[in-house]
Amino acid sequence: MPKLLPVISLHTGNFSNFLLGYGGTCVELDTPEWFNYLRKNKSFSVELNGKRFTACKKTSINGFAYWNLKGWDGKINHHIYIGKSDQTTNEKIQQAAIAMFYRCNPKLA
Repeated sequence: MPKLLPVISLHTGNFSNFLLGYGGTCVELDTPEWFNYLRKNKSFSVELNGKRFTACKKTSINGFAYWNLKGWDGKINHHIYIGKSDQTTNEKIQQAAIAMFYRCNPKLA
């Protein structure tokens, strides 16, 4: 069975700025707890308009950790850079998710 990743839902509502996970995970974005989560974990999901994308931690050849958003349009895997761990903020995640949404749904652009 695939691992169920914690999710950030980028719609308006009470939990739009939170990472919600199974087993009671609830982390507000852009807080010390959020950046601690990024240091300790390798992935989470981002949901926008019914589409779900996966954010994955990667390591550059220079040794720093950065986050990448992955999406699938039915044919091709797409990747969008979010930023280094300390720059992976709510605003950057939203920008990457919107760009990924349109990249995976070119008919909507």
